[in-house]
Parts: sequence; C-alpha cells; structure tokens
Amino acid sequence: MIDWTLDGFLPTRRQPAPRVETAADRDVLLARVAAAAIDLFLCYVLLEFPLIYAASVVLSGPYEALGGYVVFLSLVALLPLYVTYSFVCEWRYGRTPGKVNRGLLVVMADGHECTLRASAVRNLCRYVDLLGVPPLVLGLVSALVADGRRVGDLAAGTIVVRSTAPADLETAVAADTETSAAARASRDEKN
Repeated sequence: MIDWTLDGFLPTRRQPAPRVETAADRDVLLARVAAAAIDLFLCYVLLEFPLIYAASVVLSGPYEALGGYVVFLSLVALLPLYVTYSFVCEWRYGRTPGKVNRGLLVVMADGHECTLRASAVRNLCRYVDLLGVPPLVLGLVSALVADGRRVGDLAAGTIVVRSTAPADLETAVAADTETSAAARASRDEKN
C-alpha cells in the first residue's frame, strides 16, 4: 500500500512523454506552485531538519548561543539545498518528486529531455528570482509575460509541461518494470 502512495512522488529514470502543448496552460502554473511547495517541504523535513538536529546535538553550545536566529539561518540554508535538489532531480529524471505528484515534467523547448546544462542554468536562476523583488511577484509577472516560463526557463530554454501518465496497471508495469510499485506488485502476484 505504501508503495502505491510513494509512486505518486518518486521519479523514475524512464520519463513519461511530455505534452508540450500544455506549456502555457494556467493550470500548469498552479501545479508548479503546488509542486514547489511539496519540494520545499520535502527538502526541509527530509534533508535539512536532520542536519539541524545533528548540529544541535554535536554543537549544542554554539547552537544555543544563536537563539532565535536558528530559524532564520535554516531558511537561508534551505535555498541552496533546494536548488541542488531541484538540479539533480530535473537533470536525472526531468522532474522532482513534487512535479511527479502534480504530473509535470521539465523538458527542453523542443520537447527533448532536460540536459545537464539546462538544469544547471534553470536552477541557478532561482537566485535571480529571489533578488530584489518578492518571489511571488516576480514569478507571477514572468508567468504572465512569458507563457508560464520563469526567468530560469527562459535562460535555459526549458518548459514545464504536463506529462502523460499510465492510465492502468498493465501500462504502468510495461512502462517501468524495474522501479514502479505496479511492477513489483505484478511480480509478487505471479510468484
């Protein structure tokens, strides 16, 4: 049961087919916001929080001296962690767990898989997104002006689109026999 739930978040090496015509859809923009929220939550809870806890145990004296600044510093440290997480996931899988859950895929503007360079440029531009202007305002302006593409998408030549997901168990098993829960369940039923 948990595998089926996690399949809604775990990217697989085999990417689904992109639906490039959905790049400018407004519902893709809303799905991107939800995917970013999921990814930030995962970064904070699964990656940063354990590091903060370990630091509080190992460096209890300096940690306590920081007092209320710990929360601020953890949020500042979250950005490079999130950029690295997004870079690796989008380069290797074309999507982050949040994008998998929302049915999104990052591809080049011509529909091919996102490259190492494109993923690096796209994610380094997240710093530009956050400079000087509140990120929500900048994100909305770029989304309205550039067909849903933010600064990083424009610089990297990428688009975020809907992906085609398998509609039934047999298709899911055939699509990715090594990594999906559907494939493991099917193998277990046969044995």
